[in-house]
Amino acid sequence: MEEKQSIWTDRYAVSWYDTDITKTANLAAICNYLQETAWHHADHLDFGLRKGNEFEFIWALVRLLVKLDKYPAWTDNISIKTWHRGTEGLFAMRDFEILDAAGKRIGCATSQWFILDPVTKRPQQAVVDREILRLTRHTPVMEEKPEKILIGGPLEFMSSEKARFAEIDMYGHVNNTRYVEWILNSIPPGIHKKKFISSFTIEYLHETKLGDEVDIFGQGLITEDPDRADVQTPLSTLVKGVRREDDQVVFRAKLDWKNR
Repeated sequence: MEEKQSIWTDRYAVSWYDTDITKTANLAAICNYLQETAWHHADHLDFGLRKGNEFEFIWALVRLLVKLDKYPAWTDNISIKTWHRGTEGLFAMRDFEILDAAGKRIGCATSQWFILDPVTKRPQQAVVDREILRLTRHTPVMEEKPEKILIGGPLEFMSSEKARFAEIDMYGHVNNTRYVEWILNSIPPGIHKKKFISSFTIEYLHETKLGDEVDIFGQGLITEDPDRADVQTPLSTLVKGVRREDDQVVFRAKLDWKNR
């Protein structure tokens, strides 16, 4: 019988299609690596919530906080470690470490998940057996938690997106990492060339389905001149996506930037 692992490690080689104009992996690719590793560990623990080809329940990412000191470059090999960190109310907690080829930590992440009933889409209390509880690692990877994002004050229009076929996942709604791509695309390229996102928090609030149009608004970015070389202090950007049909906020995000 396979011995269950409390800490799971996956290894990735950064492919050309995961990079952007900076020749490093973009944030959406990093988020995909994290979630793929989370799925592998949950499946290894027989907690993947799948019976055959059917889903008894659905894992839903609610909040994610990613911190990066360095983005891996094209062809770099990285490792991602993950562990289940127990529950807080209806939240299931999961942490991550991102390591370079030499084993040096270049980033980390912490996340909160719901287990949803596939029919009602309502959160369910996690049913975890004693073996899984024994393998829970309660040590947090960072002091911060992915808290609720509060956005006050005026917001400026940044861009619009429409949910298209290739962005829809197996559950019939927009894959959550697509929201990360939408956010990245709404930022002027000059900002990406001069700065990198050192801390990223996103809060997923409502699903988006095929054909839905989402307007993206933000604050704290347009006052920054990407061509100024003398700006040394990180800037923060607050972003939210609003479904045009009913003005429903589908996600909120906070980005902290550092100079490259």
